Amino acid sequence: MRRRFTYLFSVSLLLMLQGCGYRALLYRSYIPEEPDTVVYAGVRTGYQQLALLMEKDTGLEPTVGNTLSLLPGNSDKWTVMNDDLARAVASVYLEHYMFSPDSVGTVMAGILKDKAARGADVRVIIDKTANSVADRDSLLHILGDIVSFYLFSSPPPPDVDVTPGVNRDHRKILLVDGHTGYLGGRNLTDDYYCHWRDADVRITGPAVEHLTRVYKATLDIAAPQSAGLNVAADLAERALRDTVPYLEQFRDVTVQVVYDSPIDHLLPIRNCFEWVIGQARDYFWFYNPYTPPPFSTLKALKDAAARGVDVRWIVPANNDVALEKCMDESMYSELLDAGIRIFEWQGNMNHTKQYLSDDYLMIIGSANMDNLSFFLNYEDLAIIYDERVTKAAADTYRRDIETRCREITLDEVGRWTLRRRLRNWLVRLLGGSLG
Repeated sequence: MRRRFTYLFSVSLLLMLQGCGYRALLYRSYIPEEPDTVVYAGVRTGYQQLALLMEKDTGLEPTVGNTLSLLPGNSDKWTVMNDDLARAVASVYLEHYMFSPDSVGTVMAGILKDKAARGADVRVIIDKTANSVADRDSLLHILGDIVSFYLFSSPPPPDVDVTPGVNRDHRKILLVDGHTGYLGGRNLTDDYYCHWRDADVRITGPAVEHLTRVYKATLDIAAPQSAGLNVAADLAERALRDTVPYLEQFRDVTVQVVYDSPIDHLLPIRNCFEWVIGQARDYFWFYNPYTPPPFSTLKALKDAAARGVDVRWIVPANNDVALEKCMDESMYSELLDAGIRIFEWQGNMNHTKQYLSDDYLMIIGSANMDNLSFFLNYEDLAIIYDERVTKAAADTYRRDIETRCREITLDEVGRWTLRRRLRNWLVRLLGGSLG
């Protein structure tokens, strides 16, 4: 906790001095016109432009024929992940921002070591900045020499304009035997599996090959001379046969994997969010624990509410980073005044990064709607073009509002003390005016 607070405070100071929002002006993506005919199978006509934009930004097109499960519950994710790992034979590839040698991390490290001892190709990538030297040493001691273990540290190339020391590998990816993939918000620590609320998805099908490409892109930075990765054949057929009796599985789902890097001149994740918000007609609901987004994204949210879109934000009442709580509150007044509804999640931290629109589109992954995710981090997410999946996630969202949240009103914000307002304003000044 103290390490993360210190890191975020240091990054805020760096951002204040060096800026990051300028990349929104320098690195503009080509926004294609709506295709005249349907280009991508499995994507509705009104969303063809988004699919095309994301492919131009990342090189990854939507894939059809995937089987997908939503994993908002900690026990669901832990159980199915362990079951998949127990059956793993050929390969296990893990990329996580944080991997701590606490109870959860120690168990996972033991599983990975056992798989490597049985002949599987096991590779682990963790972010160097997010994990202390002591934690890294403890993991290395557990994993031993039979697991390929890499620390991600991204020194900026001489011809690329990025800020040294703040380009984190924030992705959370697990790939099992080349045919099953996980992505979402959970790190491998006790907090994420024992105490907090978060969300991931489990995917089988052609999207796993694209997720493997994202993993390979990180591996090429962490270990440029590493060998190629295992990808199973007949992914679509495997997805049809994939059965997990205790999970709700959605079949024939269209998934587009999106990933972002600070070393290119593109902003696919920011472009994705702003396109979806800008095109929403009925609703845009989201969980987002860390802020602020750039001014252009804030404007898109307020413009959506102004044209009658139901915009709702579930935000943790008890953020694990005190500065982030202040940052969130610094935006309450302007968002509420614009007609956006804000619901504070009660109890333990809610770390979910999930975005829903119009009973058709769901976005989930590692990316927050903030400047760090848009401009400085290595991130990943999945765009799910599917009515069934989005409606199921929207049902969970409604239940969360009814049972776990408290709505914030303008009257309540208006009663805040001058000290609280000044505190929030100062935090926003440090890290929030860079859009």
